[in-house]
Amino acid sequence: MTEPVPPISPGGPSLPFTLRQIECFLAVAESGSISRAAARLNASDSAVSDAVSTMERALGAALFRRRRSRGATLTSDGAAILPSVRRILTEGAELAASVGQGSHSIVGPVRIGCVGTLAGMLLPRLLIAVAERHPGIQLEYRIGDLTTLLSAAESGELDLVVTFDIGVPPEYERVALAETEAMLVVPAKHRLAGRERVSLTEVAEEPMVLLDIVSSRTHTLELMSARGITPRIRHRTADYEFCRALVGRGLGFTLLMRRSVSTETWDGERVVYLPIDPPPRSVEVLIAWPAAPIPPRVGAVLDCAMGMREAVAASMGGSNTTD
Repeated sequence: MTEPVPPISPGGPSLPFTLRQIECFLAVAESGSISRAAARLNASDSAVSDAVSTMERALGAALFRRRRSRGATLTSDGAAILPSVRRILTEGAELAASVGQGSHSIVGPVRIGCVGTLAGMLLPRLLIAVAERHPGIQLEYRIGDLTTLLSAAESGELDLVVTFDIGVPPEYERVALAETEAMLVVPAKHRLAGRERVSLTEVAEEPMVLLDIVSSRTHTLELMSARGITPRIRHRTADYEFCRALVGRGLGFTLLMRRSVSTETWDGERVVYLPIDPPPRSVEVLIAWPAAPIPPRVGAVLDCAMGMREAVAASMGGSNTTD
């Protein structure tokens, strides 16, 4: 049975649907099915279906295309309201959590995405810093490639994205945490391993291992092209540590945007990080988000991240010393 639409109160307009109905809409949107959404919400299929139908009638628009064999997919109208729906539910949860916490407490979820090459270096520190300074904030994280993370930020699934400043839309807001530059990575027994700086032309004829993720691939290939080099790519991988392991075994050189704290690879070999001559342009490690006012809980996480700048910069450095 559908819930009745409440009358307009004398004090002002009221919403023609409830938070529960909004929650049902989001569950269907994320699960792609009435039945899966019902299981997630511990409700009946008919209750979820009625809740969504009430929203559709109130808004005067179809929010889903419903097909028995294909589940429920968002229409353009449904997709358009999805970010607002997430924001309403997040702020509702924040409001409920703030009761009895005092006027100065910051509470609620913050969802952060991070590219895989930075996650291990940055996220554990950030989780600890936020827990210590703002125990009322639930910091949720997702690790993925830049394209996926930016899409999630645009749809409201993520509040912040940690990445390099390669491929981030210019309209995004951002704060820089550190600077780094591409380095040449070779096996410890490579003929150039003892050098202080190396020109890329010195490895131009050697096989290359390409770290095949968006930000790294774009920067690497642009850098090689600018130096007149067409790389002889023998191996491609989206896994940072596997890339280092291939190099450690002598299967090629690579270019990486940061130096690992350890020069040892997964299988016990060692690699050496060499500065490139002439130096490539520096690249920022940053936190970015779609241009829009951010709530206090997100600002608090940003403050924690900016307080880690010195530690992040130190992690980007490292050394070639044996561990």
